[in-house]
Amino acid sequence: MIDKSQFGQMPDGQIIDSYILTNNNGMSVEILTLGAIIRSWRLATDPSVDIVLGFDNVTDYLSDQSYLGRTVGRYANRIKDGEFKIADKSYSVSTNLQGNCLHGGVDGFHNRLWSVTNTEDDLYPSVTLRLTSDDGDQGFPGTLNLDVTFSLDQEDRLTIEYHALSSQDTVFNPTQHSYFNLAGHDSGTIFDQQIQLSANNYTPADENAIPTGEIKPVKDTAFDLRQLTPFGQAINQQDQAIKAANGLDHNWCVEGFSTAQDKLQWVADVIEPKSGRVLITHTTMPGVQIYTGNFIGEATLGKNNIKYAPYHGFCIETQFYPDSPNQAEFPSATLPANTAFVSKTSYQIKQKSQQ
Repeated sequence: MIDKSQFGQMPDGQIIDSYILTNNNGMSVEILTLGAIIRSWRLATDPSVDIVLGFDNVTDYLSDQSYLGRTVGRYANRIKDGEFKIADKSYSVSTNLQGNCLHGGVDGFHNRLWSVTNTEDDLYPSVTLRLTSDDGDQGFPGTLNLDVTFSLDQEDRLTIEYHALSSQDTVFNPTQHSYFNLAGHDSGTIFDQQIQLSANNYTPADENAIPTGEIKPVKDTAFDLRQLTPFGQAINQQDQAIKAANGLDHNWCVEGFSTAQDKLQWVADVIEPKSGRVLITHTTMPGVQIYTGNFIGEATLGKNNIKYAPYHGFCIETQFYPDSPNQAEFPSATLPANTAFVSKTSYQIKQKSQQ
């Protein structure tokens, strides 16, 4: 089932629509045409529980600096100094954090109004949103046409599929920036929730979260999350890189990644121990940025006037590695002209006893 309604208006009067996808179990996910945002995710077992952070009005979304629920691009994460080369041609793109380009720059995809090109109200309710990014948008080359499809199946799995085509060689790295809290968006910190990653390696980074270029084993480091680890324990480790980031904000390398991007690989489980809820993530992308909401503003008022604060949500951002355009040893984020880009990521909710 799909319910469409008006969420609000852009400052220029354009209408922002809400699409709520509901499966036969009663689980529902709300998608906004503003920023291709996941605004809410309500559980079949308890519809009063909403597991993503978000806002109740357009003004709060447009002033938000934490990318709550957004689809981000053209390049998720960071590009050092906002500079890179493609075939020996240099490009300078918008910089918006410590002199680097973060999530596509000052005017990335996250605050754009997307158009809806298709809905499927059947066994797998879905909505497809489209955005065109012109040649030179934020400094990136090529006119890029991007479709993002959100599909909710009867296994309580939300699959996000990205399809893109560029008129010129460019760099492209989309991701989803939802902040999850499996106890509910209004439940406070995530310290007791436990994460496990399918990642034997990670990419060390400097104090500004720019990778050094190394791909390093997680064994015997603070970044070994191959066994279930409470977020609180992971955040509070005596590690200089974690301290510099004020928590987790790092990229891990997904095991089993294929450059063909034709197979979903398991990358992460997060368990909320009191309820037994599990969030299971699969992706075709090579990396995953785990972010523990380290810099959510203390004065942030979310849905139902709930006060959000640091560590009230976690992000699982499937992606190419940060600064890949400047790191020859990393999987390439270059999208050749007129070559189809396709990637998928799925987030599934289960009960621990179901696994």
